[in-house]
Amino acid sequence: MGKKKIVFLLLALFAAAGIVYAVIGGAGNREVSGESQPASSAETKKEKLLPDGVIVYYFHTTFRCRACLMLEQRTRQAVEGSFAAELKSGKIRFREINYEEPQNEHYMDRYKLYTKQVVISAVKDGKEVAWKNLDEVWQLLRNEARFNLYITDEVKKFLTEYGL
Repeated sequence: MGKKKIVFLLLALFAAAGIVYAVIGGAGNREVSGESQPASSAETKKEKLLPDGVIVYYFHTTFRCRACLMLEQRTRQAVEGSFAAELKSGKIRFREINYEEPQNEHYMDRYKLYTKQVVISAVKDGKEVAWKNLDEVWQLLRNEARFNLYITDEVKKFLTEYGL
C-alpha cells in the first residue's frame, strides 16, 4: 500500500471516529439545570459552603499552547472588564483549573470535559443549580469583541435567570 493511501485511510478513520463521538453525545453543548449530579461526601461539603453567585471556570491541561493561553487571557479579561464590582464582592468568581491534576479530575466527569473549556456555574443557597459549557469560545477566540460579548452575555443570563 502506498504512503498516500495509508495517510488517507488514517485521516478517514480519524474523521469517522470524530463523527461517531459527536453523534453519541461526546461533544456539543453541556448544560444541566436543576440539582447537580450526586457527589462524594467531601465534594458535597465543599459545595454547601459555596457562596451564591456565578463561577466562571477556565479548564485546561498541563500542556498549554498559545491558543489555550489566549483563551484563558481573553476569558479573564472579559470577566474582569465587565464585572469588576461583582468580582470584588464575590458575586462572580473566576477560577483557572488544571483538570489533569489528581485533585481536579472529578471536574472531567462533572462537566463532561474533553478539551480546554470555559464553563459557567450558578450557585444558589450554597449548591450548584446549573452549569453551561461555553462551547463557542474556540470559534470566537480570534474576534476579541465578539468573544467578550459572548462571555459577558452568558454570565449576565446566569445572573438574571437564577436571581443572583
